Amino acid sequence: MAASLLPPPRRALLALAAARPLPALADRPRDYRWRVMRAGMAIGTHDVTFTQQGARRTAVSEVMVAPRVLGVVVYRFEHRYTEVTEGGRFVSVVSRLNRNGRVVEVSAEALPGGVRVRGPEGELRLPPEAAPLSWWEPQRFGGAVPVFGTSTGRPMELSWTREARPGGGLRWRCAGEIEAVLDYDAAGRWVGYSVKGDDGSTVSYEPA
Repeated sequence: MAASLLPPPRRALLALAAARPLPALADRPRDYRWRVMRAGMAIGTHDVTFTQQGARRTAVSEVMVAPRVLGVVVYRFEHRYTEVTEGGRFVSVVSRLNRNGRVVEVSAEALPGGVRVRGPEGELRLPPEAAPLSWWEPQRFGGAVPVFGTSTGRPMELSWTREARPGGGLRWRCAGEIEAVLDYDAAGRWVGYSVKGDDGSTVSYEPA
C-alpha cells in the first residue's frame, strides 16, 4: 500500500475513538453531595460516591454529623459504608458507625441460598433477595425486598407509602424504626430527604 493512502496518526486515533462504543450516560453513576441541616443550621455532611467497572458498582457513603453549641461539639455521628452491587443486585456491604465514641461494625455478603450478615448481635442468615437500606436505591422500598440496617445488622420493620411528585417523580414516606420522607425525580435520582432525629427534631438534606 502506498504511504499516501495511510491515514495520519491523528486521524487514526479519531477513527479508533469513534469505533469504540462509549458507556451510556445512564450507566455512569452520579455522586451525591448533601449538607445535613437542623433548625436552619448546617450540622454535617453526607456524601455518596460511585465507581463503575462493567456491571459492578461500588457506592461509598460517608455521613459526618457534629453539631456545636458555642463552638463546642456536643454530639458526633460518623457512618461510613461501602456497598457493592452487580447488575443491580446486592453483593456485599461493609459498615462502620461511630456514635459518640461507641463503634458498631456490620458486614454482609450475598451467598448461594441467602445473605449472611455479621453485626453486633452475631451472625444472621437472610433471604437471597435481602439488601441494605440504602437511600439511593428506591427500588428496594415498599416491601419489595427484605431490608436490613447497616448500623445494626438486623432486619428492619418499616412501613411505606408512596405518592406522585410533579414531573413524574415519587415521594416515599417511611415509618417504623425510621420516620423519613424521601423524594426522587422521574429518573429515580434521589433529590430530597428529611428524617426524625433521635432527639425528636427534624433533620433534612440540601444539596451541597
